[in-house]
Amino acid sequence: MSVKVNGFSASALFKELEEGMKKDPAALQNGIKQIQAIIVITLRNQTGQVQSWILDLKNKGTVEVLDPNAKQSKSDVQIILKDADFVKLVNGKANSKKLFMNGKLKVKGNLMKATAIESVFMRLDPRPKPKL
Repeated sequence: MSVKVNGFSASALFKELEEGMKKDPAALQNGIKQIQAIIVITLRNQTGQVQSWILDLKNKGTVEVLDPNAKQSKSDVQIILKDADFVKLVNGKANSKKLFMNGKLKVKGNLMKATAIESVFMRLDPRPKPKL
């Protein structure tokens, strides 16, 4: 099943993350070892549509679209924010702490595991890194 969902800009980022996971198994295993969490990321787009993705960094090392009609699986943490804010966060144009403090990012569950999401995307992002 594809991780791309129409109407969500972030779905392209989940696709890139999925590709990065397949491309660099060593980085994926390192991420699983460090994070040990199942993270549900729930986004709301501009039209009010809600979609969730499940990032398994505990067992399988996968990212999948969560079926809204399926029974929700056990997660360690759920991160909730707007689609546009998530895109900014992953692209380094927003800070998770500021989003959280301003009420734009909500966390249910293990807050410490939630702080790892930025590093996961940075580590497994297959896009070229800017040179400093």
